[in-house]
Amino acid sequence: MSDASEKELSDIELCYKAMGLSFSDNPEKVERTYQKLKDEYNKIIRSPDVAARSAASENLKQLEELFKTITGSLIYKDYAREFEKYKAQKAELMAERKQKQEQKPVVKETMIDCPYCRKSISAKLKVCLYCRGKILTPMEQLMAKFFSTRNLIIITVVVVLIIAGVVIISNPQLLGR
Repeated sequence: MSDASEKELSDIELCYKAMGLSFSDNPEKVERTYQKLKDEYNKIIRSPDVAARSAASENLKQLEELFKTITGSLIYKDYAREFEKYKAQKAELMAERKQKQEQKPVVKETMIDCPYCRKSISAKLKVCLYCRGKILTPMEQLMAKFFSTRNLIIITVVVVLIIAGVVIISNPQLLGR
């Protein structure tokens, strides 16, 4: 880098700092800050205080000079060009997202009543949000109904009695007659 370009870079950095900006701030922020400061100084210029008006007038001239230095630099112009490309890409991406969202069909969630508390809940839930009762699928309901502990004990007793009856019928000598 040559001395001239280094001097220009440091001058521009000082201009950014004088305006209360960072060197990495985007062109929109630079322009917003410029407008904000310009409006403030113009408001002070309309005040009745002569000293404040002259100070504001001087500050406004310096602000315009700083802004011209920043916007006239090649660095700023390159950054502004790149920033415009970035904004265009971002706008395009947002338009694509919006278009995709519009194409998606809206699916309404099916609701059921909790078998315990009768409050409306999502059909996808496995446990009720309100009463913490377990929500069973139709197959789980069938299994719970037929294979309850009571029914399993009854089935076991019946099976043992049937096996005992078959064994006794097939071996009558076991009865002791």
